[in-house]
Amino acid sequence: MQPWAYIVMLGGFALAYALFLPSRTRNKDSGADKQSLKEVEAALELYMADVERENRELLELLDSIKTQSHSSQAALQEQLSELNGRLDAMQHRTSQLETRMAANENGLLQLALSGGKETNAQQPEAQAEAIDGPAADVKAKPVSTIKLRYPQLFELHNEGKSIDAIAKKTGMQSGEIQLILQLAKQEESA
Repeated sequence: MQPWAYIVMLGGFALAYALFLPSRTRNKDSGADKQSLKEVEAALELYMADVERENRELLELLDSIKTQSHSSQAALQEQLSELNGRLDAMQHRTSQLETRMAANENGLLQLALSGGKETNAQQPEAQAEAIDGPAADVKAKPVSTIKLRYPQLFELHNEGKSIDAIAKKTGMQSGEIQLILQLAKQEESA
């Protein structure tokens, strides 16, 4: 026989074997494919169960965070309302103190402008009336001098600082400083 005949026969056997082999392996592979498909499905079900459990845990965590947030917000709201009440009380108190200070300053101005026309015995009575009202209701209080009320101003003035420099240091207006210095001179002369 010729070599080409051997080659043709060998090719025919190979072709027959190739056709026969896949049908045998297909039957075996289909059983293995079904088994691996079941394993993949089981793995996916476990994965989905884990994802659902983690989602529930996240939702519970979000609920607890939300509850804590609401409670802390309520506590902060209470603190804010308490602080607002305290601020209102402090503002009311400050306005009362400012009114009293203005009355004290008016009384001192009146005393300084009167220039010592009243006797020393009459001055505490007039000061008490100017500050708090009638002398019958309040005992006569000694009124502090202007130098005692503004020690920093007079200290700077005694150092030879200008009115503008004193105004910058104390935060007061220069006209106010001039008035206080004039009142102090009048008080000393009285």
